[in-house]
Amino acid sequence: MLVPYAFTAGLLVLALVVLTASLLVTLRSVRRFHAARSAVTSDLADRAGMLRARVAGVGVALRQRCPKRSC
Repeated sequence: MLVPYAFTAGLLVLALVVLTASLLVTLRSVRRFHAARSAVTSDLADRAGMLRARVAGVGVALRQRCPKRSC
């Protein structure tokens, strides 16, 4: 009578070990995804800022070239 309970307990322990391992792998993947997303977001914000600065520079150059809108 003790053997079926031991077998069930063993399966339960094995299932918990597999679940824990799977959870750790998933959390590690989520952490890597979050780091990559943060890097992409930062890079995109930097590029957008540079584009805004270039557009502003072109606007300044055009105003200096044609100061009274005569062009």
